Amino acid sequence: MLKTVIIKPESELVKKYVQYFLFFVKHDEEAIQYTTFPNNNLCLAIYRQSMINYINKPGFNHCVVKSGGTVFSSRLYGFHTMPFTVNVNGWLDQVCILFYPSALRAFTNASYEDLMPAENVFDEIFPKEGNRFLEKLFDQANLNKRATILEQLLLQRINGEIAPKLKEALWLIATNRDEVLNIESLSQKLSISDTTLFRLFKSHLGQNPKSYLKTFRFRQGLNDVLLSKTRLQKWLTSINTTIRHILLKNLRPLQD
Repeated sequence: MLKTVIIKPESELVKKYVQYFLFFVKHDEEAIQYTTFPNNNLCLAIYRQSMINYINKPGFNHCVVKSGGTVFSSRLYGFHTMPFTVNVNGWLDQVCILFYPSALRAFTNASYEDLMPAENVFDEIFPKEGNRFLEKLFDQANLNKRATILEQLLLQRINGEIAPKLKEALWLIATNRDEVLNIESLSQKLSISDTTLFRLFKSHLGQNPKSYLKTFRFRQGLNDVLLSKTRLQKWLTSINTTIRHILLKNLRPLQD
């Protein structure tokens, strides 16, 4: 059985960069699979004694995690243009930091081209920490205390701010629900050229603005669907049992 725990940062400063810490713990050898949908956030995943086989190519976005391998390994996952499927074969002890778009730039200036394929990316982002820090992190069984250790590290290592124009661009995208933004209209609102906008996104987000907009709209649509389903379920619980049974029987094909 896979145990999943989400813990949000306590520090108001860290909250600007990190959405939450995510912990996966599994003590048995049973194989499981899970899938996540495209998202614009970037996940720093750190493993203890796991072998990672990650294949990301057109039409295929799949990760297989097996027990064994080096003591510690770490990868960045993100910029998914399709669902991300993970197979866990064996026990698992994994720690994740979910960074907001562009937030990683506050901790490192290394290029995304170097960071994304790295198999020990934690060392690339935090070169002064190494295995000593990771041993301290994973030796702590209490997940809340693990989150505190991670938060303390991030507080010590913040060395930059998000570029003002990028911050403005992300705000425009997030708040313009009544207007479908494209590259041209976003550039006009920011008073910059399309080329500058492209460089801004590639440098700070690791993906071009078109890809970011596409994924953002997908997540926005998914959230709307989930919200509507939640409202539907609340309404169904408040009505007559017989009517509810009939409605669910007829609505199920629409929900599947």
